[in-house]
Amino acid sequence: MQARIIRFAVVVSMVAITVFGLPLAAGAARYYVVDEQSDLEGDAQVAADGIAPVLAAGHVPFDVSPVSAASPAAVYGLDGHKITGDGPARLSPALGGALTGRVVRSSADGDFLVAVPVLDGDRRVGVLRASRRQAESVERTGVTWAVMLVLGVAAVAGSRLVARRLAVRLSAPLEVLAADAARLGEGDFTVSEPTGAGRPEPVPEIAAVHHSLAVTATRLDELVTRERAFSAETSHQLRTPLAGLRLRLEEAASLPPDSPRVREAVDSALEAADRLHRTVEELLRLAREPAGGHREELAVADLVERVVGEVRADVAEGRTVTVRIDDGDLHARASAAAVRQILTVLVENALVHGTGAVTVTARDAGPAVAVDVSDEGTLALDEAALFAGRPGDRSAPGREGGDRAGHGIGLALARRLAEAQGGRLRLRSSAPTTVTLLLPGVADTPDDGA
Repeated sequence: MQARIIRFAVVVSMVAITVFGLPLAAGAARYYVVDEQSDLEGDAQVAADGIAPVLAAGHVPFDVSPVSAASPAAVYGLDGHKITGDGPARLSPALGGALTGRVVRSSADGDFLVAVPVLDGDRRVGVLRASRRQAESVERTGVTWAVMLVLGVAAVAGSRLVARRLAVRLSAPLEVLAADAARLGEGDFTVSEPTGAGRPEPVPEIAAVHHSLAVTATRLDELVTRERAFSAETSHQLRTPLAGLRLRLEEAASLPPDSPRVREAVDSALEAADRLHRTVEELLRLAREPAGGHREELAVADLVERVVGEVRADVAEGRTVTVRIDDGDLHARASAAAVRQILTVLVENALVHGTGAVTVTARDAGPAVAVDVSDEGTLALDEAALFAGRPGDRSAPGREGGDRAGHGIGLALARRLAEAQGGRLRLRSSAPTTVTLLLPGVADTPDDGA
């Protein structure tokens, strides 16, 4: 691009200089010719006026001064023959018009020629012919053309320098933009800013394109991050429902075809499949919605009862889950899908990784609604480590006596969803293990749907 801009600027400047320079050069040459001829004519006219009285008296002039030595002159009679001076014996036909009283200009053999009539009053008494070499005008023309050529070359060089600076200013941001676009195509979303240290000041239009690319890259990065998080979180959240569905299908497969329990097992498997489908849809919607999602007024007690019942149905039997509602009129403002996923994670985590009986308590916490999920186990993690799970991270210590692998990502998801709803998820106690979900009450939050 730089080479094309420079080449274009040089060509345009050369064309402009040629278009304007050639007529100017021709005009300068013509000017010097006319100036030289006019100067010679003036000298000849002065000399003719000086010899007019001599010729009128019938004498032969011996001096045709003030015509200079560089401009030899000759005096001719009215018959065209030379009387005296430095010139041909007879006046040339080209200068013959001077015999009729006109001033005649001509050139021959590299000389400028001028013939002026010699007048005594109104009477013609002869003709004065003067000549001057053209070398001086040619020299002046050559010098002028040389200066014009030097100035033209300087103008082209200046145009090239200006074009080079302009090309760098235009191409540098475009090169950065091309490099960023190439990295974006390779999956690297770290698009650089259009301005910064060590970079030329960008052209506003290019900066606008670069800014749009940066915004697009940021959005793509957020989208890909959400999709990756969705994939990891979905795989974790679907593990328990899939296990429950598998158990029911295995139970149905192990029963005799004519057993009345087959229908019951199939219905239970269909319910598990419906819960699995709903979980996928909710996770997908939460991953793509803006932070917080759509908040609504929730009856916390009913939602806790439903979630505990669904999780109890999916998790292996043998563990006791008790629901305690301190106040039946508990309402919070949050996304039902988000709260359902949070409670599912907490109850599943207590059943799968905890020990002993599990208790889920919904209570009034002043301006907020609290849901405590506790078991009889002891947690060997602090709060920061408990909620800092990452996909595939199985190295962190977990609960004593429990399965320590794979629950961190679920709790990290639960905390992120809780904070997006304007709530909090905290470790209330390590022994017995108690995790508390705080949700904003109805009176302290605006109605998103209003």
